[in-house]
Parts: sequence; C-alpha cells; structure tokens
Amino acid sequence: MPRWNDVEVGQQIPPDSETLDQARLIAYAAASGDLNPLHWDPDVAAEVSPTGGIIAHGMLNMGHVSRVLTRWAGGPERVLSLAVTFKAPCPVGSTVTYGGEIVGLDEQARTATLAVWAET
Repeated sequence: MPRWNDVEVGQQIPPDSETLDQARLIAYAAASGDLNPLHWDPDVAAEVSPTGGIIAHGMLNMGHVSRVLTRWAGGPERVLSLAVTFKAPCPVGSTVTYGGEIVGLDEQARTATLAVWAET
C-alpha cells in the first residue's frame, strides 16, 4: 500500500497478467450465472462474436482490474469508485495485462485518480 507522500501523478500501478483459458471462462460463467453461450460455446461464438470466437465476460476483466487496483491501494475499502469502458473483447486464450497510472491527486481530500486498463 503506498503512503500518501510517496504517490505522484504519472506513477504506474504494478501490472498483472492472466491468460484467459476456457476452463476459467466456464468457471466464471457458473459462478456469476452469466451463461451466455458467447462465453463458452464455440459454435454460437463463431456466429455472433465480434472476434469470431469465444470471448471473456467483461465483468471477469473488470474483476481483474479491481484486483490490481485494490492490491495497490491496500484493500477494497480504499477504492472510492470504479468506472469502466469496454473498448474491445478479449478472446479466449489471450493473455491480458491489467495495470494503471495515477492521473490526478487531490491534496485536500487525499485521494488519487487513476486511469486503469486491461490490454491483450
């Protein structure tokens, strides 16, 4: 967990990577109740997916971003909000790297604003 005096704009959040394999997506589908076949059925995904194949759940990736952010911040109670824009799907089998950067500091409130990301 960083100390307030040790953070500065431009500082990078330590990244983390994970390969999104089929078993992980099926486990997430079962745990989340999101059984959309786009995330587990290759025949359906071939017809409807923007990538032509199985893609990861957006919320699975958001969870990984949250994990990286809360690990850096020192716990979930230290994260005030998280807003996400999904720019592209992550195909099954891809390795996704999650990270971020401090883009603003509020000295009075002692809060940091971060840009966080996931990329394949």
